[in-house]
Amino acid sequence: MTPRPTVAIALAVALQTFAAAQSTPARDPIALGASTAQRNAAAHVLVPLLRDVRTRAQRPVEVKPGTVPDSPFAGTQTTLFAFTVSQRSVPVDARVVAAMDRLIAWQVDDPNAAETGRLFDRWLGALMEKTTGAVLVQGRGPCDLACMTQRMTTLDESWGASPRGRADTRDAVLLDALAAVALK
Repeated sequence: MTPRPTVAIALAVALQTFAAAQSTPARDPIALGASTAQRNAAAHVLVPLLRDVRTRAQRPVEVKPGTVPDSPFAGTQTTLFAFTVSQRSVPVDARVVAAMDRLIAWQVDDPNAAETGRLFDRWLGALMEKTTGAVLVQGRGPCDLACMTQRMTTLDESWGASPRGRADTRDAVLLDALAAVALK
């Protein structure tokens, strides 16, 4: 038989362990079943991509001098004025810009930035949905976190014909995924 003081001590230790577990906030599970190291590595690769997206999201419409080809009839310029207007025509919601700013300023290993980490995990999930669909359409099979990270950083012909257009398309996917989670 076990003496009563030992049972009381064991019960007290069990209650303390239970109380400590209840007072420690549970971390949200990392998106996509990835390990913490894989998630943090993806953050170090994907979040810097938002810097260019952020710059373009806040850039106002630009109007600057443009050119037109010479007239085929006259062989010289027949246009008195030519202007080039930037491509961006849809303003980015302020909440999406704020979410972008939070992610860009985020220190991945900072335990006090759990809320930003959860934002990143939701964004990562939205990126996975968009990437998995594109990869499946190409007939490559399911795409895990490493595949998605590589897809976002490798601007191959699957993103479009012109190199400039590829970056624009990828940036649009990054922005759309962030808008999907920031506007909820």
